[in-house]
Amino acid sequence: MTDYAPLPSDDQLRILGEELGQPARFDRRILGGLGGTVDVLELDNPDRDRVVLKRFWLPESDEVNPAESEFRALALAAQHGIAAPAPLWVDRKGLFPERAIVASFIEGEVLIEPADQLDWAAQLATALNAIHGIRPATSDRDLFPRLGTDDGHRSETEMLEGAKGHPLGLKLWTKVTEIRSSFQLEALVYVHHDFWPGNTLWVDEKLVAVVDWEGGCLADPALDVAYCALDIRLLGLPEAASHFVDEYRQLSGRPLLNLGYWDLVALCRPLPDIAVWLPGWEAMGLTITADEARRRHSALIRAALDSSTG
Repeated sequence: MTDYAPLPSDDQLRILGEELGQPARFDRRILGGLGGTVDVLELDNPDRDRVVLKRFWLPESDEVNPAESEFRALALAAQHGIAAPAPLWVDRKGLFPERAIVASFIEGEVLIEPADQLDWAAQLATALNAIHGIRPATSDRDLFPRLGTDDGHRSETEMLEGAKGHPLGLKLWTKVTEIRSSFQLEALVYVHHDFWPGNTLWVDEKLVAVVDWEGGCLADPALDVAYCALDIRLLGLPEAASHFVDEYRQLSGRPLLNLGYWDLVALCRPLPDIAVWLPGWEAMGLTITADEARRRHSALIRAALDSSTG
């Protein structure tokens, strides 16, 4: 079960309104996120504008502050003309016990049953290629860590422990370590690090925003591609997943030399039990049982193992 922060108190809303220059009221909570709490607030102005208050779990002392990372990433996205929320405020005064930011609210819905799957996949690829064109300043490097063959979401120890809890996990992890020895260095780019359909908003089947930018880092671009392709396959859209990868390759001109490696690492990410991802899927309207999610995930693991040995 996902844990959420308490609702913002009246005093917190009053002070936040003073920070924003307009009184703020709680509107509703957006459920499903695994990394923190997202609340929609309404501002007291003639247009009754809405904003999003995001609060993140406190990082360890040596980890990047996710609020500062997302705040800067949203500013960079705006500079590069990428559709994303506008950063409005970051909590540097300790108003909330969690790390917190406020960003603009964008109308839109997650789209998981597109009428045209290939066009949907192509729009995702176009958005990701634009994100990979972001060029952080030298002064931003403390906010966006550099990754090599590391997943960046979980430590190698955590990945191995997770693998031990799945019937195919150790075979998969063994294959990861074997392929890692032939990892080819690619130029690092800015990666979103959590790019998947659940972090995109759509209106009339047009992508209008990419959200949840707190995990940005500098890494092999194939990391983002592999993670999104896996999520598309788990949604039951294998043709769209392949089209997404093909479109990204064509748009970016990148060979994605390590895509096979990141495909395997992506499969390891939810181990031992992909049911941990169910809240995010349910929040975006996907009706799927834990058993079906496990079946799909295990089938993809078997296919990956067969492909890498064939």
